[in-house]
Amino acid sequence: MSQPELRVLGVMTGTSCDGLDAACLSFSSSSWRTLWTRSIPYSSSLRNRVFAYQEPKSKHSTVDLLSLNRDLGAWYGKVLKEMIQEFDPDSRPHVIANHGQTVAHFPKAHVTFQMGDATLISTQTATTSISQFRNGDMAVGGQGAPLVPVFHRLLARQFAGSGEGVVIQNMGGIGNLTYVGPGGSLISFDTGPGNVWIDAAVSKITRGKFKMDTDGKIAAQAAPNPAVIKKLLSHKFFKLAPPKSTGRDEINPTYFFSKAGKLKGAAMVSTATAATVETLAMAYENYILSKGVPIYKIFLVGGGAKNPAIIHGLQARMGNIPVASLAQQEINPQFVEAQAFALYGLMCLFGKPIGGPWTGAQGFGPPGLICPGSNWNEVLERVTALKTSGVRYL
Repeated sequence: MSQPELRVLGVMTGTSCDGLDAACLSFSSSSWRTLWTRSIPYSSSLRNRVFAYQEPKSKHSTVDLLSLNRDLGAWYGKVLKEMIQEFDPDSRPHVIANHGQTVAHFPKAHVTFQMGDATLISTQTATTSISQFRNGDMAVGGQGAPLVPVFHRLLARQFAGSGEGVVIQNMGGIGNLTYVGPGGSLISFDTGPGNVWIDAAVSKITRGKFKMDTDGKIAAQAAPNPAVIKKLLSHKFFKLAPPKSTGRDEINPTYFFSKAGKLKGAAMVSTATAATVETLAMAYENYILSKGVPIYKIFLVGGGAKNPAIIHGLQARMGNIPVASLAQQEINPQFVEAQAFALYGLMCLFGKPIGGPWTGAQGFGPPGLICPGSNWNEVLERVTALKTSGVRYL
């Protein structure tokens, strides 16, 4: 091939289980670009099963576990097949890089579990699929998270020159940050709650009618409760030094409600929002600014980047350090993680690890598991051509 190209569809479903985000990226030797993005709502029945599985002290049989893994894989395969068929063959992916649905993440025990049977994705879409991106990092002593820093650094260089001094803060169900420092060095770790406490509060006060605080309107209706915020921030996770990661198993609605006391209505949502903002500010102050390195700007991505209450609250807390959604850089913050896993699909095929010192990894961590589809020979041909020509941005 005179101009080698590999198209990878990155797929992300976060801990909030609110939707499936997909981004199809085209990779050539000299550049990469996003061809298209799509988002679809999460299956409500599967969402309920995932959340039930994650309830503290919940008990499930082996059949329950395997059935959920199968059904998630079948759902991924069905919706991705329909999605791909919307496009001309020249825009369809050669590879699907699916993060999978996290149902358990216990970094101290070096175990993590992302569900969604990759064999069902490959068979239903007739496309090679890659999954289980976190296990290899854990196999060499890492925490399996955060995995987005390599892509965040690539983005920062795209819109901010060297990208140095920029924080990219992901606000999914769980929050994590990437700080690009001098020489492209990385500081990255989970900050704690992203949307998980806010979403839980909204769902509770609306009795399930709403799942999120759209435009921060509910939080704006009441003042937060400082005493409850102090209780929430007493969680042992916030006292840990990086590398560190967490998940819904640890930072969950049950913990939030146990500290919320008699809070009701909008006050519960505003308190969840203010507490979340404070976890971000503490992370920047304690583990970045305390090192004597500057933060020039903070960019938010993920669902929380659409919440003005988070952006304005963080701006007030951080003073003269500008805070903005990454949308200001003409990048849709909703699809950043899906784009990241498209890149990691390419890196897996190239045999490059996607974790690093920020996860605590010691040595080479296998980047993922490859499930060849019926197009495997074409994938091999394209990967070989790209390797021969060289990929300058990796």
